[in-house]
Amino acid sequence: MLTSNSKEKERSLSFLCCWYLGRRRVAMLLLLSLAFVVFVLGSYTINKESNSPNIHQSIETMDFGSNQTPISRELTSFYTQNSDNDHIRDSFKWNGIGGSDVDVNHPSPSHHHPCDSFSFPPPPPPEMRRPGPRPCPVCYLPPEEALAHMPKYRFESPVLKNLTYIHEESPVKPEESQGGSDFGGYPSLEHRANSFDIKESMTVHCGFIKGTKPGHQTGFDIDEDILHELDQSHDVIVASAIFGKYDIIQEPVNISEMARKNIPFYMFVDEETHLYLKNTSSYTDDNKRVGLWRIIVVHNVPYSDARRNGKVPKLLLHRLFPNVRYSIWVDAKLQLVVDPYQILERFLWRTNSSFAISRHYRRFDVFVEAEANKAARKYDNASIDYQVEFYKKEGLTPYTEAKLPITSDVPEGCTIIREHIPITNLFTCVWFNEVDRFTSRDQLSFAIARDKIREKVDWSINMFLDCERRNFVKQVYHRDILMNMKPPRASSRIFIEPPALPRGRLVGGRATTGKKTPGQRGKRRHRKVSAGGRNMR
Repeated sequence: MLTSNSKEKERSLSFLCCWYLGRRRVAMLLLLSLAFVVFVLGSYTINKESNSPNIHQSIETMDFGSNQTPISRELTSFYTQNSDNDHIRDSFKWNGIGGSDVDVNHPSPSHHHPCDSFSFPPPPPPEMRRPGPRPCPVCYLPPEEALAHMPKYRFESPVLKNLTYIHEESPVKPEESQGGSDFGGYPSLEHRANSFDIKESMTVHCGFIKGTKPGHQTGFDIDEDILHELDQSHDVIVASAIFGKYDIIQEPVNISEMARKNIPFYMFVDEETHLYLKNTSSYTDDNKRVGLWRIIVVHNVPYSDARRNGKVPKLLLHRLFPNVRYSIWVDAKLQLVVDPYQILERFLWRTNSSFAISRHYRRFDVFVEAEANKAARKYDNASIDYQVEFYKKEGLTPYTEAKLPITSDVPEGCTIIREHIPITNLFTCVWFNEVDRFTSRDQLSFAIARDKIREKVDWSINMFLDCERRNFVKQVYHRDILMNMKPPRASSRIFIEPPALPRGRLVGGRATTGKKTPGQRGKRRHRKVSAGGRNMR
């Protein structure tokens, strides 16, 4: 009887196990089927979205609302490659995408550029994008090959061939002037209008009104031994500036030996920043260098506003370096991470341009930019309103796609790549005059200076994508922000001890290895058995 009962129990147990395992298999099959259906539906949805043109938004994560802006439509046409507008396709060509045109005035070693086949990767789906601006891929040539693409002849300046500058030892501020300075010479409204009337020979206000030459008794004074150095001839220079010890010098990286040998790097500083460098860096008055940067000390700065002083070398490099062909301006808050020859080849030589600047990553309308400046308290609101109202009376309108192929009215002006020819020199002169007359926010005055010149001559500016700019410079914080940053505190971290002791942990004065000693498990079982035996007793 005992044997039959045990057999019946074994049969019932086997039946229960099979029944239970069968249900689990069915459940697993159902789950797998459901997962397969979800996968198929998801793939169909993604493919459907990929084929829709609405997914092709701006590569720069610009928050303009649900409607596509002219810029995002421009990028859409590039991705779908079915634009009906030739000027949109051409705008990508002169940005180096989808082919490069060959100019007889700018011959290149080969008609087939190595980057002709380069294209942006498709943008990720909206739900997978990271917020904020990011760098995007850029096709550069090796520095040696990039230098080989330097044009043999200068870019031909349209109409304007000879540009000279007004000199006055005692400039007088006119009664109708609402701004300006002794350094800028207080150009009247008539002078301002004449500076936009492009002729073969012109004389305009362009800073450095006083003194015999820029940097000598002009209000932006440089030591005599340095002035002679600035007169030297160079194919390329890189320049930056720090005034009011506002930034920390960033050492360029990835610079080729050829560029280190042939391209000088100049950093303009005022006396306050000079003293700070002497106390906090490797700078000495003997070598006048911090890394690659040649330090140029400026005395008797013309403005009390450090940022406005920085606009002098930024926009008037052609006056400080009269014998330089190309220049790259980099704000001191940026670290250059690509070789200068590669940058020039990518944004000037490959595109047959004489002036290149990136557009703002988010805003492309001057009126929107003005409101953003007011909200961020970049300048006093009354001065910004006065400047914008002045431009409105001159005909400035909100940006629309009617301005295409111009893709933006607002630059990200922290980098400027240019060839020093009469038309680009005139443009930066009149741009500086606007900064001198109105606010120091050069993003507000860029479009009016550009458009007034373009009304008279056939000349364009290569306004490339801001994500491309972020590819060759790395942005850091201003010095005051870095100084106020609190270092992370180690005590703020929370460590959770694992339930088992790690290897090497000291317990009772002995180091353990985390392994159980032989016989340990048997001893525990023996203790339990012994205790059970005692209880039974």
